[in-house]
Amino acid sequence: MKKLLFSLMFAGISAVNFNAQSKTWDFSDTSKFTAGAISADVTIDGLSFVTGGSNLTIATNSLATFEDGYAPTQRLQFGGNSYGGSTNPAVGTTSMPTRRYTQFAVAGNAVIKLWARGGGSGRSILISDATGKVLSSTTFAGNGTSDIAVVSYTYVGPAGNLIVSTGSGDNSLYKIEYTDNSTLAIKDVKPEIKANAFSVGNKVYIKDLASKNTTVNVYSANGILVKSFRASADTDFEINVKGVYFINLISEAGEKSVKVLLR
Repeated sequence: MKKLLFSLMFAGISAVNFNAQSKTWDFSDTSKFTAGAISADVTIDGLSFVTGGSNLTIATNSLATFEDGYAPTQRLQFGGNSYGGSTNPAVGTTSMPTRRYTQFAVAGNAVIKLWARGGGSGRSILISDATGKVLSSTTFAGNGTSDIAVVSYTYVGPAGNLIVSTGSGDNSLYKIEYTDNSTLAIKDVKPEIKANAFSVGNKVYIKDLASKNTTVNVYSANGILVKSFRASADTDFEINVKGVYFINLISEAGEKSVKVLLR
């Protein structure tokens, strides 16, 4: 193993292991989230806030104790609906929020948990992909304990941004937890997924394709799709902007994501 790693380093190949990670945004963390209005678009610790209409607000009232014992001291108040017409888009539909939402990047397969509150019957909290396609929708039943929920959603897909928005009503978030379930290590090649990727300098090499019809998606570190194509044989391509990228390989044999560093 040491000899293999030395050989890769000697050849100038960037092979970066990326193990499962967890990221939590707790709005009670006063070192990051200061009570008061969020009146302009801002990113705090990797979590982006998109404003519009009335302000988003870090509020200290209307607190709750959740079933897992979590007792927050602050909350994110959306301040209104994320969609025109005060709608609750259904799961599977595509409706991009236009105001008052949060988003963050995921590296691939992930588990998302939300500690949320509706404050009224028929209100909903939604998780969508970067195109606005609704992946998860939780509708609150009413006031009291029925308006409090711990939402858990398992995301299966490529690297990109996920959006958390509010449907009808002025809902609240208390905490967001993101756990990365991706396998992003070049050495972790499963027998049924033979495709591989590595980088040398500013060039990415795709090798050992398990299928003659493999989709190659290239995402930047912040989840933006920068290149997409189909490959039927080993190939290579250049990216002239330095940085970390995620190479997502998809075929009927399975899916594999690889993190590479381009120099």
